[in-house]
Amino acid sequence: MRKIILTILTTAVIMISACEKFLDQQPLSELSTGLFWRNADDAKLGMAGMYDAMQRTMVHNYIDWAEPRSDNFKAPSNAESQLNLSLNALDANAPQASWSALYATISQANFALKYVPQIQQINAQVRDNYLAQAYAMRAYCYFFAIRLWGDVPLWLEPYEDLKQDAHLPRTPANDILQNVIIPDLEKAAGIVSPGAAPSVWELNSGSILAILTEVYAWKKDYPKVLETSQRLIALNRYSLTPAASWKKLFTDPAGTQEAIWSLHWAFAQDGADGMAHRYGSSNLSSYYSIDSNALKLFEANPADIRRHFTYDTMLVKASTGVNKIAKFYPYENNKPVYPSTTTSEHFYALYRYADILLLRAEAYNAINSPGYKTEAVKLLNEIRKRANVPLYTENQFATQEELETAILNERQVELFGEGKRWFDLIRTERLITVMDPVIKERQRQKNFAQTGFGDPRRVLLPISRTALNENPKLTQNPPYSE
Repeated sequence: MRKIILTILTTAVIMISACEKFLDQQPLSELSTGLFWRNADDAKLGMAGMYDAMQRTMVHNYIDWAEPRSDNFKAPSNAESQLNLSLNALDANAPQASWSALYATISQANFALKYVPQIQQINAQVRDNYLAQAYAMRAYCYFFAIRLWGDVPLWLEPYEDLKQDAHLPRTPANDILQNVIIPDLEKAAGIVSPGAAPSVWELNSGSILAILTEVYAWKKDYPKVLETSQRLIALNRYSLTPAASWKKLFTDPAGTQEAIWSLHWAFAQDGADGMAHRYGSSNLSSYYSIDSNALKLFEANPADIRRHFTYDTMLVKASTGVNKIAKFYPYENNKPVYPSTTTSEHFYALYRYADILLLRAEAYNAINSPGYKTEAVKLLNEIRKRANVPLYTENQFATQEELETAILNERQVELFGEGKRWFDLIRTERLITVMDPVIKERQRQKNFAQTGFGDPRRVLLPISRTALNENPKLTQNPPYSE
């Protein structure tokens, strides 16, 4: 949608979008609301604006919020921003501490939820599909927010009246999860048209259920994980991409049956996105290199198709450091093709079928009812068979913890670089156990004091100083300073 109407979208987005400082924004004028949300074309533009805002949310954060803070990426240089991420040593001035892009997207969703039902030209099915996408997008943004910052301000209406207080206090994360995120997603799943032609670029019945599956996993409601993921499977829309086509998930996701929701960013239309700096390009190395923990998992199985397609294995052989992530670039003549920073094109995999199958395996293992271990190992082996690595047997796992470790290891290799690892470690309560020795080693390599993870409250990000300065009702996450 976004590519088709890019030329006219800019004006519309300015009219309907929250500015970057959403929590201290000026309201829309009566003229802009009165003239914009009037007909089907306006609704289409408004939805495009919502996806545009999500694109810009993910432009850097897709990597920065989850990968370098985990044991996937590390900072090979002493560049302050990347090094602080790698050591989980962020402060309120860090760009990753800003939630403004998420709230700009939430604002777009709130405008759609308010005004789309008032447009008479739209038929009921199109209207409900728009509303389903807006509910799901708002829920997805708040799901990110509560995982990153904990309690956050809750906006469920667009801000468009000067008399309205632009400053809200923080709402408890669990209240947002229970009363907004899950209800929004269930509502979206109930009104979206299941027969609508699916698009990997837009939220639809499959992607809504994928988000909901991960939300229930975060909540540790494992029966709901199984129930919701089964609803997704019952759509008969998705399957694992054959090994020969695995690379297409990151270069042509629309041409696969595994991609559930992806975002597309192309330099020619969208400008520089900074991802070339994070993955590497023809004219520069990545900000990050693969951490030794992740590298050991890949190198343990040289025949693993994901190993060759995820990073430049020739750099390992040359002992020059794996500082180019080839996963999101095409291959030609059995080699990754790195674009220049001015011609880069990226496809962000937000959800795909392998992710859902591994969450199901995790849920089966956690419930541990009769026969569930069998189901967990079966799902785990579906992913491993496709990857061309040895399959597991049930008797290899004496405990639930051992099987969970195998599932998490598989997720680390399969979903490497896709913004999942940090949240996987938090969800399974392994973050500090895994990351404390990793951070100590990173500190040792930089000749820093080996303090490790430090205060466990640093699981959450600091709230940005800009947000604190603009909104006197906010309080900083401890142990960070104001």
